[in-house]
Amino acid sequence: MTTLNDADIANEISRRRLILNADTKSLSGACYELRMGNVYYDLTEGGRRFALVADETALLKPGHRVVLITAEEFDVPIDVLVRIVSKGSLFSIGLSPVATYADPGFKGNLGIVTENISDKYIELPQGEPIAKADFTRLSGPAAKPYHGQHGFQAGIWPIKTQLQKSHAELSHDPRVQSERSEALALLPAATRTIIKKIERSQAWINGALALAMIVNAGALFAMGRGWIDAFHAILTNLVSSAIVGLLTFFVTYFRKP
Repeated sequence: MTTLNDADIANEISRRRLILNADTKSLSGACYELRMGNVYYDLTEGGRRFALVADETALLKPGHRVVLITAEEFDVPIDVLVRIVSKGSLFSIGLSPVATYADPGFKGNLGIVTENISDKYIELPQGEPIAKADFTRLSGPAAKPYHGQHGFQAGIWPIKTQLQKSHAELSHDPRVQSERSEALALLPAATRTIIKKIERSQAWINGALALAMIVNAGALFAMGRGWIDAFHAILTNLVSSAIVGLLTFFVTYFRKP
């Protein structure tokens, strides 16, 4: 097996093999840089399809998984395997790594699955390099070349949603904890600590507020019976407010996570 260099790739392209609508400026060393096309799918939004107009960018929201459709249209010979990997420049701004391939015999535009793992929105202009492809010539033609869906002519490939389960569907599984515990487990340890601290603080504050309400209710009842005057009622309100303030201060500044 041999990996094609840029001259080999250019020669194949000139013979209308490998890539039908290639831009030779995208050749480099032993790879071709694939460009963002005018279609992408947002898997986090149920596979929603976005068809971009001229000069419109693909918008990758934080935490969203997407399928980026290449501008390039492949025509892979049955004796060639195409490997696709990430561009470091995109990984550095928050796109998850890409590692996929196109089988011998694949035809059409390629879909690249990635996820925005940053906390920023990412815009990808049409024509922006989004991955690198290298081409390996096999020892001979593949006996079983690719015969699946080609190049998104029929839309995105079938997504195996039957493999996805909700927490309610798996709550009986002993490996699955409570929904709250599973949700917290997805967060960084520092974030989990802060959330638990806030929850404890809120519990103390709620207790203090309940105590203040009881004191106020008692004061109002006493006033109705004529046992204390308005001065005492005001004093009671001040005391109850002080209790809430002191407990809040204690929880916020002195209680450890």
